[in-house]
Amino acid sequence: MSNAISKVTHSVKNWWVFLIIGILLIIGSIWIFKTPAESFAGLSGFFSILILLSGILSIFYAFGNKDDIDNWGLFIAGGILDIVVGLVLLSYPGVTMLLFSLFVGFWLLFRGIGTISTSFKFKKEGESNWFWILLFGILIVIFAFMSIINPLIGASYLVFTLAFALFLLGLANIFIAFKFKSMKSFVGDAKDIVEDRY
Repeated sequence: MSNAISKVTHSVKNWWVFLIIGILLIIGSIWIFKTPAESFAGLSGFFSILILLSGILSIFYAFGNKDDIDNWGLFIAGGILDIVVGLVLLSYPGVTMLLFSLFVGFWLLFRGIGTISTSFKFKKEGESNWFWILLFGILIVIFAFMSIINPLIGASYLVFTLAFALFLLGLANIFIAFKFKSMKSFVGDAKDIVEDRY
């Protein structure tokens, strides 16, 4: 029993990584809302750094939990994708709106699918409110397709699409972070009870 509890406790450590990523994404979404469409170069650079930081934090989380989570490879893949996309966009600051929209659209698509996958894992574990994570994931995928399919409608359209998608992704990460935190607290209480009994 104690081994099982120890494993679960270990598997939800570093929950704050998702919280930091979520906060960064929400701050980024607010900044994008306030950024005029004309400052596209600034948007590209800011977004590149945001994605890069997200990738580094995702890889940190994955390696910290590689022995205890089933889908740690997905976190590694997501982190590597973030870093690659971030570095490519930083290396080509003059990238056209079309390419920027496609890069970010496919990145959001991957992140949205990952969020949906996470929601079903929470459902399988019997976690309440898993549906909200699923809803966030579906909306992120919708915004990703909007960014991929209609990149030439205009700069302001792109700005608002990205801002909404980042905001939703940030909320999803924060929601997941607190889910992991509550799981850790629950396991900690259960561990105390078991130790008192035995």
